[in-house]
Amino acid sequence: MTEPKSLDEALCMLQADPPVLLKDKKGQVGNQKTKYADLVQVNAVVLSRLNALGVIYKTKPTLRAEDPKFVLAYSLKHVASGTEEAGEYPLKLSENPMQMGSAITYARRYVLLAITGIAAEDEDDDGQAAANRGTAQRSQQQRRRGSSSAPQEGAGVQRSAPPLPGEAVTDPQIKKVVAMFGTIGWNDRDDRLRATSAIVGRPLGSATELTKSEAHGLIEALEKVAAEPDPAGRLTDIVAKAREGASS
Repeated sequence: MTEPKSLDEALCMLQADPPVLLKDKKGQVGNQKTKYADLVQVNAVVLSRLNALGVIYKTKPTLRAEDPKFVLAYSLKHVASGTEEAGEYPLKLSENPMQMGSAITYARRYVLLAITGIAAEDEDDDGQAAANRGTAQRSQQQRRRGSSSAPQEGAGVQRSAPPLPGEAVTDPQIKKVVAMFGTIGWNDRDDRLRATSAIVGRPLGSATELTKSEAHGLIEALEKVAAEPDPAGRLTDIVAKAREGASS
């Protein structure tokens, strides 16, 4: 294998043949069951590939003296060339050690996947997607007829059917949601969806899956977060708490 000469070359080689991560751990966001790849799997799969390319990943929970703010300082460094990417992920101080540990664990996993461009997938993504399409069509037909019958057992619904016309989120609401996330400092799409799912209480694949009322509540929640002294940290805390329910 050709040895990479820089961090960019190492990441290019990693992303050309990305490792496979499976969401094999069960969790919960709000009242909805979720699945995710935990830190043990992420470290075993991703870190081993990075190390083979001469790259090390370092993290350190740090209290910045100048603010002061609590952050996870991180770096991805190609040892031979010295080239690296470094930054800080906001954390929120907590008197609850378990809550603090959960937030740090989440941040370590999320940052590593985000900075390397690696994503996790469901064990049955293809089959589940087909099942969801059929279930969504049946659910929408039942709602139009005013039927109260539930989908057949075993349908495997992960997300509810798309909202009916008049119930769906509006374009101005979506623009407002994106603007509020920008104000808070969360501009990554995956970050926004993760936070949206945590606030709304159900997993979402896109903001267009929101109902009008959910979007209204989301905007109100984001406005409250934006008014906090550390809005990015507060939103991180909200998402971490949702994740904490996965391990409780």
